[in-house]
Amino acid sequence: MEDIMAKNLSNQPGTSLLRTQVYEYLRRELRKEKLKPGMSISMNDLMRNLGISRTPLRDALLQLQNEGFVTFLPQRGIRINELTRKDIENMYQMLGALDSRVLLAVFDRIGSRELDQMKQINDEMGKNLEAQNFPRYWNLNTAFHNVYLNLSNNELILNHINILRQRLFEFGKKDWSLRRKHVIHKEHSTLIDLIEKGDGVGAADFMRDVHTILDLDAKIHQLS
Repeated sequence: MEDIMAKNLSNQPGTSLLRTQVYEYLRRELRKEKLKPGMSISMNDLMRNLGISRTPLRDALLQLQNEGFVTFLPQRGIRINELTRKDIENMYQMLGALDSRVLLAVFDRIGSRELDQMKQINDEMGKNLEAQNFPRYWNLNTAFHNVYLNLSNNELILNHINILRQRLFEFGKKDWSLRRKHVIHKEHSTLIDLIEKGDGVGAADFMRDVHTILDLDAKIHQLS
């Protein structure tokens, strides 16, 4: 753990503020893969390294457990969760259901400006895909969906979508095949076409039933 971070945390007043800072710190460690899936960590070690008491650390870890990032193991510390194939499929189904609901709710607010943004972002995704700049590709993928998600004021749904995305693309599996990346890029073009046609139901259905399923053979056959 980082000594500077530990010093900063130990000097911060207020349990609630400290819990939030510990939570954000642990999330950064997950994103940077310093805390890796399958790893077990000790609360005592974390308390000592961060220079904090048990309560804010436990509360931060409980929040991470509720979000699916870690699991408390009685008498054995905390395990960083790994994602199974089934986990990924289930999370994609959840993401599709939530994302499509937002898309349908904000559909009438998607105008030419938003469509131009989505087209530009998807074009950039294609360029970075060809250059195999995959970190940038995934950042653009998030930006693409954020164009319409940012039109929503349903903070509860948006928070769940954000957690699912982070588990899938930041913390979870990063070894998506090149073929799948091409499929995602092509599906974005289909989604843009449906929005341009004013087909809100069709766009939402496509998001839920096509864009967020993992059957590559079915996808490629449908999109070819």
